[in-house]
Amino acid sequence: MQLETGQQAPPAGVARSTVQERPLADRRQVERWRQIIILVILTIGAITMIVPFEWMLATSLSRSANSAMPRIPTLWPADPSFFNYKISITSLPIATYYLNSLIVTSSATLGLLLFSSMAGYAFAKGRFPGKSALFVLLLTTLMIPFEMRMVPMYLEIRDMHLDDNLLALILPFVAGGFGTFLMRQYISSIPDDLIDAARMDGASEFTIYWAIILPLCGPVLAALTVISALWRWNDVLWPLLVINNNKLYTVTLGLAVEGRSQGTLTGIVLANTALAILPIVVLYVFLQRFIVRGIMMSGLKG
Repeated sequence: MQLETGQQAPPAGVARSTVQERPLADRRQVERWRQIIILVILTIGAITMIVPFEWMLATSLSRSANSAMPRIPTLWPADPSFFNYKISITSLPIATYYLNSLIVTSSATLGLLLFSSMAGYAFAKGRFPGKSALFVLLLTTLMIPFEMRMVPMYLEIRDMHLDDNLLALILPFVAGGFGTFLMRQYISSIPDDLIDAARMDGASEFTIYWAIILPLCGPVLAALTVISALWRWNDVLWPLLVINNNKLYTVTLGLAVEGRSQGTLTGIVLANTALAILPIVVLYVFLQRFIVRGIMMSGLKG
């Protein structure tokens, strides 16, 4: 068969493959543009987050920022120096603040990891009456704002004579609904056959928890570590309520209260801010690859 132009028609198989390739090429083009749009949106979001942080660092390194703030924020100081950091370190007992924050943050975080993982294992793999009702009751605590629990917590701490004590900053936060929920969701993804085999071999529940469950929970434990450390290190309201002795001030509380003695010098204030958030930034850099994986894996099972 010939076409009107005198050319011979292409074989049926070639025409069919050409028709199939066109939608495939169109899908690839759409996917390419989709990836470009996502990349542009993520880039804009990253710049939005990074630029204020960079401006803070640049201003903290500028001595002239204490006398006059530039109208247009600069990303590199015109007169770079560590003068503001020297003033912050020498005028405040920053080492004491760091030590107190380290004790509080590490103790509260370790306690949260221990008790949340144990409770999460019980809710995920345990068999006891009322488990579902108790878990729902635990989840309701996540809906209660901290400001509503703050006064009863303070009264309990006062009755226990723990006010003006670092234990007041640790004990209320060694367990919580969010940590238990996160651990329970992750542990639910661990196969039951693994646990049943250990039980048949005569392993106790604590042995199963310690030797089998915990080693498999590395990503979610890392994610919970960063979240808890971030909460405890940056907390100001609760320490301000229960701590009056300035020797027990944490970094954020000390810089917020005692830092006012330095006036409103912008460069020094931002140097204080940089010193306060530095440990959390370092912790996040080392554990960032575990955070997303731990949270994503926690949603595999309900």
